[in-house]
Parts: sequence; structure tokens; C-alpha cells
Amino acid sequence: MSIPATGHIERSDSGHDIVIERTFRATIGDVWRSIVEPERMNRWIGTWTGEAGPGKRVMFTMTAEDGAEPEEALIHQCEAPRLLDVETFSGDASWRMRVDLSEADGLTTVVLRQSVALDEEITSYGVGWEYYLDRLVAVHAGDDFADWDEYYPAQLAHWEEEVRQARTAATAP
Repeated sequence: MSIPATGHIERSDSGHDIVIERTFRATIGDVWRSIVEPERMNRWIGTWTGEAGPGKRVMFTMTAEDGAEPEEALIHQCEAPRLLDVETFSGDASWRMRVDLSEADGLTTVVLRQSVALDEEITSYGVGWEYYLDRLVAVHAGDDFADWDEYYPAQLAHWEEEVRQARTAATAP
């Protein structure tokens, strides 16, 4: 069995973003805490240590991946409970991610954006975020989450097509 991909790539102020959305039947404050509190984050993706706040750096460890080394993360913006904008660093590489939350009619919507360069090999980024955001949904609902094998390589074709379309649009006159 495989789980279909839902995200897409769109133009942004920084170039292009992977964009993936999830909806929760919960308050915005509750979902926010699942995204920023180390103990709750640890259930679906990882944890962080250090003194958090805009302009501060913390150490983030992806506990959902065996043997992952801690990475430095710079918090660009943190406006509870609506916006978290962070950049992680590993060696010479960095990844910028933004999470926007909104609440209406008893539902909270989370929109994750990761800035990407179209000349990089980015197809697995989308698959990874689909997987981690679904883990967040499952953990938040008290459900079991699917195995990585249900996402990868099954979603690669979707993300390869997203990259192809974005590259074509970027080079169009």
C-alpha cells in the first residue's frame, strides 16, 4: 500500500517552495505546542535543546531517524501560535522552513513551506515532509502512523513531476 502525495511546488519570494498542508480537528494552541515543545515534537520528528527565540540558535535532533546527528537551527521568526520560521544547518548546507497555522470552525490548518533551489536534487524533500506531517497528524490524533515504505519510493513520481513542472515554468519566457 502507498499513501498519495498532496504537496506541490510553487514560486515564492525566495524562488520556489515545497508546500504541504495538513488539517487538525484541534485548537491552534494545541497544534502549535505539538510543533514547538520538545517533548511533543519528539513523538513525530525530533527534539531541540537550547534557549529558543527569534534570532537564537538551538540544536535540533531528528529522533525519527536512527543515528541522526544534532543540527544547528536558527529561529528567524516565532510568533506563537501562528508562525515558526527556522533554518537548519548541516555542514555547508542549510534548509529554510516556515510553518503557518490558522484556525477556523474548530479546525487548525498547518502549511509547511521549505525553500528549495530547483537545480538541486529535491524530490525526496517533498516525500520526507509528507511523511513527517502525516506522523504529526497521527500522533496528534492518537493513531499509529504509516511506515516510511508507504511513502518512499511510491511518492517519488509525484515529486519528480512537481520539480519538472516548476523547472519548465521557471525557464518559460
